[in-house]
Amino acid sequence: MPHPSATPPPAHPLRRVTVLSAVLAVLGALLGIGTGVGAGTAQAATTTDRAPLVLVGFSGVRWSDVSAQATPALASMTSGAIGTVAVRSVFTAACPADGWLGLSAGRRATDFDGTSAEHVGAPCAPVAAPVDGVQPDFAEYRRTAEGDTFSAVPGTLGRALAEAGTRTLAVNPGASIALAGTTGAVPSYVAASTPAEIGGVVQDALETGAQVVVVDAGTVRDPADLPARETPPAASRAEQVAAVDAAVAAVQRAVAGSTGTGATTLLAVSLADAGRTAHLQFGAATGPQPGGGSYEGFLGSRSTRQTAIVQTTDLTPTVLALALGSDHGTPGLVGAPVTSTDADTGAAARELKVRDLDAAAQAVQPLVGPFFTVWGASQIVLYAVATLALRKAWGGPAGRRRVLAWLRALTVVFGAVCASTFLANTIPWWRHGDSTGDHLLAVTGAVALYVAVITALALLGPWRRAALGPLGFVGFVTAAVLAVDCATGSRLITSSLNGLQPVVAGRFYGLGNQQFALFATGALLFTIAVADRLVRDRRRRAAVVLVAVAGLLATYVDGVLGSDFGGPPAILPAFGLLALVVAGVRITWRRVLLIGGATVLALAAISVADWLRPVDDQTHLGRFVQTLVDGGAWQVVERKAAQNLRILYGNWLLSLVLALAAVFIAFVLARPRVLGVSVLERAYERHPVLRPGLACLLVLLAVGFAVNDSGAAVPAVGAMLAVPLLIACVTRVLDEAPEVAGAGERARV
Repeated sequence: MPHPSATPPPAHPLRRVTVLSAVLAVLGALLGIGTGVGAGTAQAATTTDRAPLVLVGFSGVRWSDVSAQATPALASMTSGAIGTVAVRSVFTAACPADGWLGLSAGRRATDFDGTSAEHVGAPCAPVAAPVDGVQPDFAEYRRTAEGDTFSAVPGTLGRALAEAGTRTLAVNPGASIALAGTTGAVPSYVAASTPAEIGGVVQDALETGAQVVVVDAGTVRDPADLPARETPPAASRAEQVAAVDAAVAAVQRAVAGSTGTGATTLLAVSLADAGRTAHLQFGAATGPQPGGGSYEGFLGSRSTRQTAIVQTTDLTPTVLALALGSDHGTPGLVGAPVTSTDADTGAAARELKVRDLDAAAQAVQPLVGPFFTVWGASQIVLYAVATLALRKAWGGPAGRRRVLAWLRALTVVFGAVCASTFLANTIPWWRHGDSTGDHLLAVTGAVALYVAVITALALLGPWRRAALGPLGFVGFVTAAVLAVDCATGSRLITSSLNGLQPVVAGRFYGLGNQQFALFATGALLFTIAVADRLVRDRRRRAAVVLVAVAGLLATYVDGVLGSDFGGPPAILPAFGLLALVVAGVRITWRRVLLIGGATVLALAAISVADWLRPVDDQTHLGRFVQTLVDGGAWQVVERKAAQNLRILYGNWLLSLVLALAAVFIAFVLARPRVLGVSVLERAYERHPVLRPGLACLLVLLAVGFAVNDSGAAVPAVGAMLAVPLLIACVTRVLDEAPEVAGAGERARV
């Protein structure tokens, strides 16, 4: 799910306001020196000693375009830190102006004033040069930003630098957007059309004391991937990339010639896409980095928590951190300073990593839709086959047992698919071939390999004889895979069939809606299986402890490790109700309300505890608390509700299918005999925790649907794991029944 707060937390008020700072503030107010002018002057005096920064921005350049022969300047940036840039803006593909506006505002912004449908096929508008020191389109940019849901304020970066007294220079039109103030005024601007002119301007600026220089090095538009109404450029894609490389080379020479010490920070980043298809773009940096040290290894930021992936919105706080020493004093920023990590990684390994990131993102994109279509359709076929197999007695007693065994294996296979879609990313399947067909074959093979392993363990392990054994085992594996991945950097979730897509830039780490649904469902199924065994062994107290511990652990994994704001409100009541049932306590409305209140209090305690941690360590829970403190909580709730309603109303067929499926499944689980599903009733009788456990699963999925944006995926994905495993359970119950071979059994099933 997207970040719950539109604005990341500034310094925590309880931590930042000390007695000394309060006294100084009072003295400053009394003496009349606490005004914005005084503060700006003081800050300017301290920033003049900082190393200068040169940011070279362009668009449409990916790591697949870079080679030592064709782009020597860009290739040489591997001497510092390298990474990819997620440039997603308001629309799927970012235009050049969108990238520059994102740098200017520190939030997603666009120059296109229209809907997503209108944006399809629309050409990217050129960026205009300043006229009399003013960006001519800035008023329109501001008006467009006021109409979207990202609360962007173009001019945020320029205003912050100007208030601090920072000397800046914008070279070429895109840079003028980046450094313009909120009125559109550009403090210093130069147009340079050739690499030689660009290099000369940059060197002169650095030698005369400019602290922040932003250069627009050009755009790359892919003639084979342009919107329908956009005129193709005269130059080929390779020629356009070579022109950008020449501009970067000129800046590199200027930086080296003006300082001779390498003290200047040089950021070279692609800020937008080359056409209709979204890609992870080129990013590299050399020189001093925020917080000390130099850029070496991979780029990264705390907003993505991913090695070698940063966002366009990370660049704004990076510029402020380098120029002013801190980004926390500027409100409205959603990114984090770009730093570096893994400095000991070799250049070849780093380049392979960044190429792999975009290759995997591109390979998986066309497969996600067909995967869910086939997966959903095959589940419907499975349910039809299961209905026939459970109701018919083909081949006498021996034949029926064979049919039930095959059905049990088939349903476990379906359940094992969920975890296998993540484990498949341990194999670099995206390197196999260049076409979608090649990638489909490769990822299918990788998924099938893990499905075979998980299925074999589920059906051959010591738990195989228990009816709930495979259900509990596959649920445990699914939850464990996601939990371990969250704790180790979300490597398997990223660019997987069931995972997070970095080019979408909605979430880069932790558990999104689909992953939450699978994790929570798997954890609950495992808990049901083990608790049922304990209850049947007359160890009810141990079962209650198990449910309580499992619920708290699942909440910690989802809310803290998974940084999921919408998960704990669903997990806590589901496990809480299950704990009461296992304890033998009758469920009443009063107790339900008490569980709801306890859920709110527990979530508040976890969120506040997260809020009290250092800013760099906070998750979405702590950031929501800061949003609440800042008065922006209602906007978050409103945005989530609006997104859910758009999904439901925008696709009435999906809404109808979801509603009917939810009612049908709930009815079958609650009243199995009404529809003749007496085998499920028999499973309830033999396994006392199963019926209340499935009721708690419905609570989990229903609350998850209600409190998450795009929550429609939660019940659908959760059911795709739970229902096949439930069928596996009832096949075992039938197989264990002494009357399974009787002809009269067909009428009862």
